[in-house]
Amino acid sequence: MAGHDETTTGSDAGFAERLLEVIDSGRRTATYKLALLLALVDLCARLSDREGRAPSELHTRDIAEQVAELYWPQVAPFRLHGSPEALDLRQISNKRSTIIDALRSFRLESETSGVTSLWLARQRFHASFEAVITRIERTLAEQPLPRLQTVGSSETVFPFLYDIDWGPNESFPVTRLRGSGPRGPAIRLFPGAGDELVRLPPLIRPLVELHWTRMVAQLSNVATVEEALRHHLFGSPRIPFSKMLRDGLADLQAGSCFYCGQRLVGATEVDHFIPRVRCGIDAIENLVLADRPCNGDKSDLLAGPSLVSMWVRRNVESSGTLSMIAEMSSVDSDLTGTLAVARSIYGHLPQGGTPLWQGRKQVLTLEPGLALEAMAFAS
Repeated sequence: MAGHDETTTGSDAGFAERLLEVIDSGRRTATYKLALLLALVDLCARLSDREGRAPSELHTRDIAEQVAELYWPQVAPFRLHGSPEALDLRQISNKRSTIIDALRSFRLESETSGVTSLWLARQRFHASFEAVITRIERTLAEQPLPRLQTVGSSETVFPFLYDIDWGPNESFPVTRLRGSGPRGPAIRLFPGAGDELVRLPPLIRPLVELHWTRMVAQLSNVATVEEALRHHLFGSPRIPFSKMLRDGLADLQAGSCFYCGQRLVGATEVDHFIPRVRCGIDAIENLVLADRPCNGDKSDLLAGPSLVSMWVRRNVESSGTLSMIAEMSSVDSDLTGTLAVARSIYGHLPQGGTPLWQGRKQVLTLEPGLALEAMAFAS
C-alpha cells in the first residue's frame, strides 16, 4: 500500500463513518478484523507518551500480543447455561483457525500446570508463548492488516487508519518479520488517527463486541440471546473476581471502600477504576475494591482529579504488593500500561470542562488537565 494518496486521516469528518464501515462489513468470514481493530484501539492508549498522545506507529509484534490478550478468555470452553456441555467456540468460517488453534493449545498446556492467566503463562512458559505470538503475528500480517481498510468485496484499499509497505496475498516468513527488527514491520498511523482511536472507544467497543458476539454465535450455533456468551467473550460488567483477589485488595485498603473510605461491610465489588468501556484493561493496577453504592454510582464515569491522585499513588507506592496479589490471584499486572492508558484517556477529553465523578452523587464539570496533573506523581 505504499505510494497511495494519503487522502483520509484521523482529522477528517468521515473518520467515524469509515470505522463504522469496517465494523459493519457484511463480508466478514472471521473475527480477525474486529480483534485487530480493538487491538489498535487499546495499543494507541497503552503506548501513549507522557502527555497522553497516541503513538505515530505500531508494530506487528505488539499488535499480535494485544490480539492474543483479546482472544485468551475466548479460547476457554464455553459452558451453555443450564447444561454441563462445554463448547469450543468458533471464530472463523473455515475448519481451522491459526490464531485460535495456537492460542487454545497454549492455554491447555498452561492449565495443566494450574496457570490460567496469560500474564503468568507468558512468564512461566516464555518459549512457547513467543512461538504462539509469532504464529499470530504472521497471520495478522498476511490477512487482516492489509485488508482491514478495504471496502465491500473489493480488495482495493482506501486507507484512513494506517499505511503499511505490503498488500493482500503477500507471505510473511519469520525471516521477513524479524528482518524489520524484534518488534516486526511498522504500521504507520495517519496524523490524528491514533488520537481518534483513543477518543472513540465508548462508541467503538460496544459495537465491536456486539458484532463479534453475533458472529461467534452464528459460527458456533449458539443462540444470540445467550447473554452469557458475550460475558464469556468479553467479560461481565461485574466480573466475579476470586476471593483471594478481593481479600488482597481489602487488606491493601485496610478494609475500607477505595472511594468513600467507609468500612467495607456486606456486599463489596471489584471496580475497574478506568471503566472497561474506555479500555478493556483488567490488570490489577486498574482494580479497586468498593462498596456497592459507590460502585453503582460511579458506573462508567471517569473519576475526578482527587481520586486519580489517590489511585496513582496507591499503584506506585504499593506496586510490589499489587504484583504479588496479581500472581496469587491469576490476574495480570501492568503498572506502566495502566498508567499510560489513563494519561491517554484523560489527555483526549474535550477541553472546557468534562463531567467527572468525585464521589457518591458528586459529578462535577472539571478540566481534564487537572487529572493529568494528578498523575505527575508517577512520572
